[in-house]
Amino acid sequence: MKVLRNCVRISVLTIAGATFCALITCNVSGCKETAKEPDLASEAEAIRLLDSSWVTAGQSKNVDSWVAFYSEDVAVLPPNEPVATNREAIRRSVSELLTLPGLSIDWKPTKIEVARSGELAYLYGAYNLAWDDNGKRATDKGKNVEIWKKQPDGHWRCVVDTWNSDLPPTPPPTK
Repeated sequence: MKVLRNCVRISVLTIAGATFCALITCNVSGCKETAKEPDLASEAEAIRLLDSSWVTAGQSKNVDSWVAFYSEDVAVLPPNEPVATNREAIRRSVSELLTLPGLSIDWKPTKIEVARSGELAYLYGAYNLAWDDNGKRATDKGKNVEIWKKQPDGHWRCVVDTWNSDLPPTPPPTK
């Protein structure tokens, strides 16, 4: 009987020791469930599609459609204007652009890069504008930068938007 008790005691201690070692190993090695790695190529393609839809919104000349791509905390840095961070200033700036007579607008990304975390991305590219200016067709071409952030709901929104011309500044009128 004494031998049987010793065998049971040894078995219980062995099982307890093995369980304890497994728990310690799990705790040390991080047995936590790891988050799924983001598919960066798919995220970049999502940004590319959103940007293409944004171009379509710009071509529709609808301010609300344009502004819908911005996050609530966006900073818009239009050329020759102060930084716009409130909805009123942003809508005013976008409206001034989209209401140019005979406006033609287009832009395309050159590069899209998504952070390893899958939560931030940036793109840069080129734009082309044309509009009617006192009976003449005016044109502009330049570059743009957009920073995108994945929102808590999983949707991407632009958090920084800027563009500026490649053309030299217009000289002041002569007197």
